[in-house]
Amino acid sequence: MSLKSWHFSTQAGTADQRSHVWREAMDTVCLPSSMMPVDEHFSGDVVGIESPVGIEFSRVRATPLTISGSARNDHAALWLALLLDGQSVFLESGERVEVSRGDMLYGPCGRDSTLELCADFRLLYVRVPMTLLPPRLVDPRLLACGILPGNAGLTRVLGGMLQAVGEELESFEASDLHPVEVALAEFLTASLARLLDTPGLGDHRRTAHFLRICESIDRQLGDADLSLNQITDQHRVSSRYVQKLFADVGLSFTGYLRDKRLERCCQDLRSPAHRALSVSEICFRWGFNDAAHFSRTFRARFDMTPRECRRRAGL
Repeated sequence: MSLKSWHFSTQAGTADQRSHVWREAMDTVCLPSSMMPVDEHFSGDVVGIESPVGIEFSRVRATPLTISGSARNDHAALWLALLLDGQSVFLESGERVEVSRGDMLYGPCGRDSTLELCADFRLLYVRVPMTLLPPRLVDPRLLACGILPGNAGLTRVLGGMLQAVGEELESFEASDLHPVEVALAEFLTASLARLLDTPGLGDHRRTAHFLRICESIDRQLGDADLSLNQITDQHRVSSRYVQKLFADVGLSFTGYLRDKRLERCCQDLRSPAHRALSVSEICFRWGFNDAAHFSRTFRARFDMTPRECRRRAGL
């Protein structure tokens, strides 16, 4: 299965076409283009790919510029930005914050932010569909734009992985990206949970606890015997407390567990790396214990059978 990809370069056309090419590049990766560099000294290029589950990775290289505003029609994703080369300043809550090497910027798409790139730079920009993250992160009241500090252990690991992805974008195939998709969603969830788990934040601490519980469930999806009681024992909380956390975001423990298992099955069915596994093997791999029930549930969730999912992926 081939990956969707894009490549734009201001050097490919005439000087008069640079502004149009750059605007098209920014629109493609859903970056705001309100502050357009149009003089003859500007140059830039964008290379990007979209993974099988919809995560977009774009490497942006350009001479100094400021990216400010938001892509107004893009509300269903979370963005990450990792500076590969150069210097930058991020405007956070009205303050100018110098971005240190290894720091990772993040924010919900559709929310205004400003990044000043003060020298020639290379930047990895990633868009992660909200459907791949715990649903509480969708709430804009919870998550603003900010910085995941590069000196934090989880951010160092995530940043190292993304830097390697950014350097090798052109060489990736669909099968290479499956482990990156899974690791990115889990590391990002864990990093945001740690960031929110700060004394004095009230509801944020409750949200951080919810994210840790979701992370714990995600790690154990392959255990067919995973139950609410196991999770409550592991986290030393009551069943009622866990059920209330899920109810607060319009979910249930059972529904969350089922949907996450279905999503992992769907990823494997679409992944060339797992083409040797049968539908039943994938079903049992992610904690389902009845192939017929799995097939019915999968069809209700994705409006297609598991075999149709695999066929549409060209496997």
